[in-house]
Amino acid sequence: MAVNQSNRKCKYEFCWVCMGPWSEHGTSWYNCNRFDEKSSQDARDQQAKSRASLERYLHYYNRYANHEQSAKLDRELYLKTEKKMEEMQQTSDLSWIEVQFLKKAVDILVQCRMTLKWTYAFAFYLARNNQTEIFEDNQRDLEMAVEQLSELLEKPIEADKIAELKQEVLNKTVYVGSRREVLLEDTAKGLLEGRWEFQVDIKE
Repeated sequence: MAVNQSNRKCKYEFCWVCMGPWSEHGTSWYNCNRFDEKSSQDARDQQAKSRASLERYLHYYNRYANHEQSAKLDRELYLKTEKKMEEMQQTSDLSWIEVQFLKKAVDILVQCRMTLKWTYAFAFYLARNNQTEIFEDNQRDLEMAVEQLSELLEKPIEADKIAELKQEVLNKTVYVGSRREVLLEDTAKGLLEGRWEFQVDIKE
């Protein structure tokens, strides 16, 4: 038995230098001090894949978590909106019914954030292809519209600009609602038609 060879009672022979199977050493057994470029490259490739996999996971998780956090602030948003509705009444001749457009906008906003949250969970499992790009385009359109509506709802009430603000909010609310429907309908249709390809078997 060679110096670097170890033969245990279980009959498993291995090299104690590299801890690899002795059978793989062949006749030129002492190559344990040599740097194995292929093994090193394989290790680097594996590290790169692991890093890319982690970055991909964090990309989707962070966006999912952001919308989840927004959902937790819904009650606060509704309270702020109610105060803004009262303020709008006090600074204009609008009735309580006429300022309900603000609450409706928040209702749509909350629904859309919930939808967006789950689209990131859905997208995480999608394989990359042209259909995925279409899905992400619809997702991005909705997300941008949601942020624009959110900014409008944060605008301070100015008596001379209430009519203008109301129209902007109404228009954006309709647009946001329509973009949500487009995203949901296309996603559901894709499932029925078998257009989506997944990285895992979702039937498991």
